[in-house]
Amino acid sequence: MWRRAIGLLTCALPLWASLAAQYGPLERVVYPDDLRDDLAIMRQTLEQAHPDPYRYRVKTELDMLFDAIAASMDTPMTAEGFIRAGLPVLKAIGDAGTNLEPPLGVQDLYAHTVPLIPITVRVIGGRVYLDEELKGFRSLPTACEVVRINGRPATEILALLRGAQVPEGADTTLLDRRIERNFPAMYHRHVEAGNKFEVDYRTTDGTRGTQDVFAMTMDEMRQVYKPKGIDLQAWRMEELPDIRCAWLTLSSFEEADLAAQRINPERFLNSVMGALRKSGATSLVIDVRGAHGQDPGMAEQVFGLIAQRTYRVLQSMSIRSGRVPDSYRYAVPAPEFFASVDGMYMPEANGRRVLKAEDPRLKPLKPLEKAFAGKVYVLCDGMTTGAAAAFVMLAKRTGRARTVGEETGSNASSFCGGRTIEVTLPHTGCVLRVPLTRFVPEGSPEGAANRGEMPSYAVPQRAVDLAHGKDSVRDALLRLIEEMQ
Repeated sequence: MWRRAIGLLTCALPLWASLAAQYGPLERVVYPDDLRDDLAIMRQTLEQAHPDPYRYRVKTELDMLFDAIAASMDTPMTAEGFIRAGLPVLKAIGDAGTNLEPPLGVQDLYAHTVPLIPITVRVIGGRVYLDEELKGFRSLPTACEVVRINGRPATEILALLRGAQVPEGADTTLLDRRIERNFPAMYHRHVEAGNKFEVDYRTTDGTRGTQDVFAMTMDEMRQVYKPKGIDLQAWRMEELPDIRCAWLTLSSFEEADLAAQRINPERFLNSVMGALRKSGATSLVIDVRGAHGQDPGMAEQVFGLIAQRTYRVLQSMSIRSGRVPDSYRYAVPAPEFFASVDGMYMPEANGRRVLKAEDPRLKPLKPLEKAFAGKVYVLCDGMTTGAAAAFVMLAKRTGRARTVGEETGSNASSFCGGRTIEVTLPHTGCVLRVPLTRFVPEGSPEGAANRGEMPSYAVPQRAVDLAHGKDSVRDALLRLIEEMQ
């Protein structure tokens, strides 16, 4: 009998191997016990490492939510299914910097081999407009409104893509800007997979039409699509002598991005101050739309360019407990963070450890004698987050600048960022990223506590300007500056 059983098992092994080979990273399923194990690791990480997990929901509410999700995991799921199941917890925490992402193998497929819809879009006034086609030739009218894709209304598509993301409190601007940045993969993940897409559109003059668009991989898109214009430096300045203005673009506050382009922030900002004095500019625009950075110290450095009195970026910083979380064995090591906690932070109280008051990051700074003294305007949008958002807050709250554009993507009362812990869940392979520090900016926001910093002047991109390649916000601001000369 046992010889017969071994024979059957030996025959079955090649079949099992053959079946397993048919399922790649996208189709691979994980069974309920393992799903619940990964959910428990996710729960531990958030409870032990996130610096502000109970801002919008008390612990008992999150515990009940976790328990309900665990009870619902009674059938096998793919990694994407696990992400959808865990999303309600992340939404309840309300921190857009905390993300649960697909396994690296799945991310690699999206980046190279999965067929995707080859277009990018702009979201304006709750409607979806064509931004660019990524297939090397044009088949849709320039800047047309996307009315339906494969019969599904654009409003429904937008709702699905917004609903698949973690918001920053009640702020939705960040969600729409993320859709614009990664529409092909997001559409595949959260709306539908397909090889052909029937796009119903409306042109700028109201004409309706339909066009079939065939899917392409991202590698294929990169081969045939040529981006408009040329690659520009992350930090650059344009002088506009006719209106005695300078336009300073700072598209990243991330030290690694600047280092890759050999930009030294201190040297660059000093050269800007010299150029402004030499040009006689009376107005300065600082454009930080789309900018992000982990270290608020970069906001402090940039603000030094325009500061006219003593200032500081942060009034407080805190972490959860500083103890190494139980899930650390699945994480990318961060020994320097945990080793420095005791020397920098006060003992734990009320579920967090606050940075010591004498820390240099909380000390006020004096303005530079050579700082720019003219009028300052700061442009921001929903993708202005982290250190860049902290700079916007400081510029507005000190009265040093008028802010223009959209609500920032980071919360105006406090936001989480800095160093993150990255945990790869052992069974699904999903990657959980959790920021480790809570920042409280100096000053108080004017708007609601669950929103981003509101601009002094709300100026949206206009759909009618897309067809002409115009930047509505830039044009409106330049007209204002010209009229005030």
